Amino acid sequence: MEITLWGVRGSMASPARDTAFYGGNTACIELRSNAGTLVFFDAGTGLREAGGSLPDSGECHLFITHAHADHIIGLWFFKPLHLPSWTVHLYLPNWLGYLPDYFFAGGIFPVPFNSLKGNIIQYSIGANEEVCIGADKMRVTALPTCHPDDCLAYRVDVDAARFFYSGDHEIKADAASRAAAREMLSGADIAVVDATYERSDYKEDWGHSTWEDWADAAQDAGVRNLVLTHHEVGRSDQELDCIAQKLRACENTEGPEVYLARERLRFSPEGPIPDVFLESDWMLHFLDELSHYKDENVTLDRILAMVRTVTNAEAGTIFLVDGDELAFAYTHNDRLFAVSDAYKYAYATSRLPISEDSIAGYVAGTGKTLNLDDVRQLPPNVPYRFNGRFDESTGYRTKSMLTVPFLDLEGRVSGVLQLINHLVRKDHSPSPFTLDMVYTARLLAREAGSVIAHNALYRRNVYNILKMARVHDPSETGPHAERVGAVAAELYQCWAEKNNRPIEEIRYEKSRIRLAAMLHDIGKVGISDLILRKQGNLSEEEYRVMRSHTELGASILAEETDSISMLAHDIALHHHQKWNGKGYAGSGDTGRLAGREIPLAARITSIADVFDALISPRCYKEAWAFEDALALLRKEAGQHFDPELVACMEEIRDMLPMIYRRFPDLAE
Repeated sequence: MEITLWGVRGSMASPARDTAFYGGNTACIELRSNAGTLVFFDAGTGLREAGGSLPDSGECHLFITHAHADHIIGLWFFKPLHLPSWTVHLYLPNWLGYLPDYFFAGGIFPVPFNSLKGNIIQYSIGANEEVCIGADKMRVTALPTCHPDDCLAYRVDVDAARFFYSGDHEIKADAASRAAAREMLSGADIAVVDATYERSDYKEDWGHSTWEDWADAAQDAGVRNLVLTHHEVGRSDQELDCIAQKLRACENTEGPEVYLARERLRFSPEGPIPDVFLESDWMLHFLDELSHYKDENVTLDRILAMVRTVTNAEAGTIFLVDGDELAFAYTHNDRLFAVSDAYKYAYATSRLPISEDSIAGYVAGTGKTLNLDDVRQLPPNVPYRFNGRFDESTGYRTKSMLTVPFLDLEGRVSGVLQLINHLVRKDHSPSPFTLDMVYTARLLAREAGSVIAHNALYRRNVYNILKMARVHDPSETGPHAERVGAVAAELYQCWAEKNNRPIEEIRYEKSRIRLAAMLHDIGKVGISDLILRKQGNLSEEEYRVMRSHTELGASILAEETDSISMLAHDIALHHHQKWNGKGYAGSGDTGRLAGREIPLAARITSIADVFDALISPRCYKEAWAFEDALALLRKEAGQHFDPELVACMEEIRDMLPMIYRRFPDLAE
């Protein structure tokens, strides 16, 4: 079974800015069995939205708990009641048979119920009665609850699982009331309950319960997933966030998983779909996290991971606009490789033309979002088409696809986010992305696009600094700096993982070291062209001047106080130190360090810089082969280089050719 929450507010609808996240619609819960039997519980304002999600024909069952307005007001706005192609089985408590006609007679709704066009079959159901519905023989049992003017709860048994919905119910302080709550909840895999209050604001005899009382009863009853709904009409998203924090603070490993209900949140017996439970300010926290990263790869990885989490997408790719092409930037694919290995595919060189031929190209060219239920069954009149070559070469099968544009600070398309195969929780089958997922992905793409734009601006500033160095030294190219930064970043990640550094620390430091390492030779702007361009051996005095580029670079970077510049200062000053203490940090002999006295980032950059110098052709030498360069590093381990880092260099050797293909030297 799968449960969807369409209305979670109590007493009356409260659509407002400060209730938008959890939702302002009143009670409505959808249950869909594995065989497709469709059931709704209560007809609050959420039922209107639930009906809007349905096709133009079908069959459903609707159970009402009681006649208070917040549980019935949406009934007359339910799409299936107005379509002759729908059959609606309406179950009313046996004291409410008059309800539909009374609504019209009282002038609350202007159309008589019996004149609605849908095929409506009305039933009466009483406390402790059971009905069997659908081809899968779903059993629905009505249970009496404690609420003014009477109310029913419903228990559903289907698909070897149990669902419980309380309607409105008050758990009182006496032992009998608490025992009754435990009995109603007994054996439930998912229980959606009326938790209007906290104990601090509980109003006795108003017919509603506290979340603390439900949590206690659910633990005793063996409930797997407890969902707290019927939020008090005046509670803001921030106040509900505070309750969510209290729930986390009192988590019990032996008790149920407890969640605050939120509109459109879905559940299976195993838990929420997807496996994420966000608070109203999750976007702010996520963007705060992104702002700490300046490295493009780390930023793209975090964006892709978050949007896949909130959409339960099996795979995803981010493309960035480069001229009239889309450059492959980052990818995840759970079927083909683990997320933890995604960084290894960040240096691919694939490109697509920005044209209407491909789905991503169409989105990049038009700025429109595409949400495609099945890429192999596209309408015949659309200009774009699905390219199945990747699926054919890997055995992967793409079905549903959501493609969203990134916009830069000036509103131009700067990239494309493409999500593949929203997975249904119960059987992991590909399913269409929902409208709520489209909205969330577009919102995240818009906000994340600004972060990417700011990072690109920072990167351009680094390139402008490198251009000054290139005036003096032709070897100081953008691609050289990119390669040194990329190798240093991957070398750091390997070292950090082997040393059990926390993942948050790895992301942050990796994003810093990539850009900081690119500035390792910035001090060469102060070295004479005659020395930098000299092809023969340097004289002793010329070599002393050349060594001073470390001090010059450090002095330039010392004027800046941001974290990357401070790290770049250490790298610039110390990247010519040697593990055995025979390196240098300036023109003289002072400042020499050895072993782990040398800053880690400088030890890493030293290896990346020497490796690139060996691999790259120069006017005075041919390019070395990768294996020959690695052999030299092994030979110098413990002398010139940190032996632990040389071992890490061996571990990332498969990535090195990818980095060099991604950042080739530019043709002169």
